[in-house]
Amino acid sequence: MIKNRILWLLWLVCMAGAAVITGTWLFAAVLLLSALLLIFSAGSVALSGKKAVIKLHLPKAAERMGRFDGEIRMENQSAWPVFGGAGVLRWENLFTGEKGEIPLSFSLGGKEKQVIGFETGSSWCGCIRFCFSDWKCQDFFRIFSLKRKADASAYTVVMPEKQKGEMSLLAREGFDMESFRYSGSRPGDDPGETYDIREYRSGDSIRQIHWKLSGKLDDIMIREKSFPVDDTVLILAEAFQADRDPQRAETVAEVFSAVLQSFMEKKISCQAGVYDHSTGKFRLEKIRTEEDRENILYRFLRYGSDAKTPVTVREYLKDPGIQNFANYVYITGDPQDKEAELLAAKGEVTIVGCGTGGRDSGGEQVLWKYGSQNPKDSQKQHMENNCPVSCWKLH
Repeated sequence: MIKNRILWLLWLVCMAGAAVITGTWLFAAVLLLSALLLIFSAGSVALSGKKAVIKLHLPKAAERMGRFDGEIRMENQSAWPVFGGAGVLRWENLFTGEKGEIPLSFSLGGKEKQVIGFETGSSWCGCIRFCFSDWKCQDFFRIFSLKRKADASAYTVVMPEKQKGEMSLLAREGFDMESFRYSGSRPGDDPGETYDIREYRSGDSIRQIHWKLSGKLDDIMIREKSFPVDDTVLILAEAFQADRDPQRAETVAEVFSAVLQSFMEKKISCQAGVYDHSTGKFRLEKIRTEEDRENILYRFLRYGSDAKTPVTVREYLKDPGIQNFANYVYITGDPQDKEAELLAAKGEVTIVGCGTGGRDSGGEQVLWKYGSQNPKDSQKQHMENNCPVSCWKLH
């Protein structure tokens, strides 16, 4: 655009100089015509693009290392054409932190609709946001330009590949159905059994009121349900990293996916929990089928990627009436993450610390475990003795 402006300026100077030197009307007429064309070009820029509607469309989900198609749908609701449109389609992987941009140029006739297709892909899993904004209208000669506002954005989630790991986590941590016998010794939410009868406390659900006993004692009494035998494991995944690393972030997603898959294959009932930034709520889902696994993974990548601080454990503990579990598996990619210590008072905790070695590099993730008594001492002992409780190697 600067080059075109310089050329036009030289042209006008030359025509003006020629008109003065030669004194002929021909050069003066050319100079006048050139000035009128510039005025027309400036006016065309002021009128074009005012009623242009731009929308982005992407698939809901895509495969890692695969290609997927997107569309930019444009509609000019004005009769005045857009002679030259120029903008940038920016993208960012909210999970790994990668960024990039794709330059675009187009023209749009009056009352015209147009679809611009593009193909892209990602070697990393995560939630990818595409955004097209602040594009420019240019005149026919590319001399003048005017910014136009647009707020077109769309998201697609690149899912981790389905895989298996050497699940020493399950074999050595005692995650098997025979070891889950807690219904008679701790409260929970099993409606079939009663763990205890106590007085009402703030935050108790009205559905827990023991109406018959409350009437006899003339006080509100609560029936505390027993701990469920079939759901004693909660798997939590945290997307936050203080120092964001794409490989480490992807490893968190891969390990989360593989842990869920292994629990399903061994028919160990479990639940998974992630924090949903779109609703501001903690999501707790039972993992029974492949669809359950894919849904919680999608929600983790799509809505758990905007974390500015570790939130998963704190949001889980924020609700006083939320279900307690006997065993917790906490998956994190932040080496300084201490959030799992908050879970120690609830039950036994296994931390899965994910390094930068993912599926392609055959990386190994070290795990350590501590219970509800001395979490810091237990963790410190395992790390100082260099004897991790178990290791996970992805294939």
